Amino acid sequence: MKTTSLLLLMLLLSFFAQAQTPASKFDNLRVFIDCQTFCDSDYFKREITFVDYVNDRFEANVYLLITSQATGSGGREYKLQFQGQGKFEGIVDTKNYIRQATATDDEDRKEAVEKIKLGLLPYLLKTDKAKDLIISFKGTEQQAANIATAPTEDPWNFWVFNLNMRGYFSGDKNYSNNSLSGGISASRVTDKMKSSFSVNASENNNRFGEGDEEFKYTNRSYNFNNTTVWSINNHLSAGGYISAQNSDYNNYQLSLAVTPAIEYNFFPYSESNNKYVGLMYKVGPRYFNYKEETIFSEMEELRFQQSLSLDVSLNQKWGQLSGSTSYSHYFHDLEKKRVSFSGFADIRLVKGLSFNVGGYYAIQHDQLNIIKGTVTGEDLLTRRRQLNSNYDFYFNFGIRYRFGSIFNNIVNPRFDGGGGMMYFY
Repeated sequence: MKTTSLLLLMLLLSFFAQAQTPASKFDNLRVFIDCQTFCDSDYFKREITFVDYVNDRFEANVYLLITSQATGSGGREYKLQFQGQGKFEGIVDTKNYIRQATATDDEDRKEAVEKIKLGLLPYLLKTDKAKDLIISFKGTEQQAANIATAPTEDPWNFWVFNLNMRGYFSGDKNYSNNSLSGGISASRVTDKMKSSFSVNASENNNRFGEGDEEFKYTNRSYNFNNTTVWSINNHLSAGGYISAQNSDYNNYQLSLAVTPAIEYNFFPYSESNNKYVGLMYKVGPRYFNYKEETIFSEMEELRFQQSLSLDVSLNQKWGQLSGSTSYSHYFHDLEKKRVSFSGFADIRLVKGLSFNVGGYYAIQHDQLNIIKGTVTGEDLLTRRRQLNSNYDFYFNFGIRYRFGSIFNNIVNPRFDGGGGMMYFY
């Protein structure tokens, strides 16, 4: 009798506990996106605002794997595989779409967003957000999207950490090169502030020739960087940069810079996926402690520098356009200055015909760190250290015309080795 009463009491307590606890089905969807191809994750988060994005797949209740393969017409077939986890275990679905060879990145990411929304629908129907669903068709006016809502609980407080290490070895009888690098980075991004830190170290060893003709050198570098920025309003941001560097190539025993900055975006930041025109002003001190005496007979100096830059980025159906121009100088000598221009464009002129061009050019008279002395032949051939130059540039261009069938969307991976690619981080 006592045993029966005890069991009834436990059942009642369990019932009331469940009645007081909100059902798990009412939680937000927690989505982990595992993208094995190119993805515009920021765009996804801005367009799909009704889920929480997590950085650990084991914490997600919806796992999304995105992969792609080449099609016969030169496009790509994208496969979006949805797999429920936890309370959604057993709910799986796959969405596919074809990116035509003539499509732009903007068209591609819009198609991806639509497929992701469709794939999330079965999971949404099992949450309390289902009652807020509105079914409509193309042509209806859409409300402007806000940044995805923050998860209710985050033990890491939005911090994300990355550790990396990479080694590279190559050579033959007359030449060898080996390098080892590694680092750690951390970032935290919210609507009001974002901050990132990174520490990196690398060593590069080179050998040319053998025996009496052998020439060897080693370059080491250590870097620390921090960027922190606060949102002031929809157009204005303020923050700064902190950097420290030790570098054989740049002749730095220690280079230390603290640079406050302010940025004005002529368009609202919420539209930056499609258009961004930003003006940034930076000013601050730079301290240099050199490994060897410079061409200005300095071993140590403290200088103040300011810069103004204009950056443009457009991503539309007709293609992509981005560019930057900047001017900077040191206060102690206004002739110690730099002017730079860079840009990239990929324009679809007509269907099937596209043109791309990119480049960089800098007029530079601000190289305070150049080592004093004669430039040797080894210095010129191996570029083992930075040399004096009043300009720097690169340029590339291309044109592409594609014609024929756009309906050959068959995926045939034979002799492609599975279509896999190796990525290094």
